[in-house]
Amino acid sequence: MISRNFIRVKVMQAIYEFELSDSHQIDLAERNLLNHLDDVYSLYLQLLSMLGALTFRAEQVIEVKKQKLLPTEKDLKPNLRFIQNDFIRKIEANTSLQKKIKQRNLGWQNDINMLFVRKVYDKLSNEMFFVDYMQSSEKSFDYDKKFVLEIIEKFFLENEMLCHYFGEQKLHWLHDYNDTVLLVYKTLKNFSEKQSDDKALPPLYKVNIDGDSEDYQFMLELFRKSLQNKVKYTEIVAKKIQNWETDRIAVIDFILLRMAICEFCEFPSIPLRVTLNEYIELSKYYSTPKSRGFINGLLDNILIELKDNKQINKQGRGLMG
Repeated sequence: MISRNFIRVKVMQAIYEFELSDSHQIDLAERNLLNHLDDVYSLYLQLLSMLGALTFRAEQVIEVKKQKLLPTEKDLKPNLRFIQNDFIRKIEANTSLQKKIKQRNLGWQNDINMLFVRKVYDKLSNEMFFVDYMQSSEKSFDYDKKFVLEIIEKFFLENEMLCHYFGEQKLHWLHDYNDTVLLVYKTLKNFSEKQSDDKALPPLYKVNIDGDSEDYQFMLELFRKSLQNKVKYTEIVAKKIQNWETDRIAVIDFILLRMAICEFCEFPSIPLRVTLNEYIELSKYYSTPKSRGFINGLLDNILIELKDNKQINKQGRGLMG
């Protein structure tokens, strides 16, 4: 489910944390990385389950209005479009989701969590796209699905209230929130009306037909080899920097450079151009404004030297370009 780009970001962050910590135990740092990514999956499940919790809150609101001393006709005959949304019912019926929520003790059942759901529902129900949906006469599974995807895209994504709430549960969820919302969107976009309710949710790491995950191995090897070969990769970078001390390079830049060199030398099946583009792009978002040009030029020069010294071994056509 998670992409190679997402994995690179998490490895970069784990290396950064490792180098700032007092501990130099790679095994411990690796376990922290794996736990961090497993927590991402818990956040993913909790966001999926929030949709059902929101319809439950909508039902509560309807029942409270019915119990008023002098209920109006609207109170007695409420608009049930949201709580009867067929797509949310399809999500809730998914046995894989419900099993994983139970295994991890997630969900929104307790009163404290429902207080937050209530706050979220109050804001959501005032959004214009929500009001339009409630007033629409169109009724179909596809229309309900379109509306739910709008909730994810227009309300969940970049939502500071949700982001900070989850960040208070686990600090790194603050940084993982938007990426995880995109994973939820991708999952739900692939949901269909006719799919079986016992269809498995996608695993955190993509797996092949044998049940093995190349992405999982990629993550572990990239993390370990980038750390184990730190001295060698630092020397490669130092040779290419003229009139510039290595300790003056931004910490994140140095980590990205070492990871890129690691991919150049240690991963035969990844095209050089893919690695080059990925790390230039990462520097754009995670380092200084000038980092992109700096890393681009430096990696180009390093790549030439690695090729000349036959330190790159790519297996397959088109991988050296």
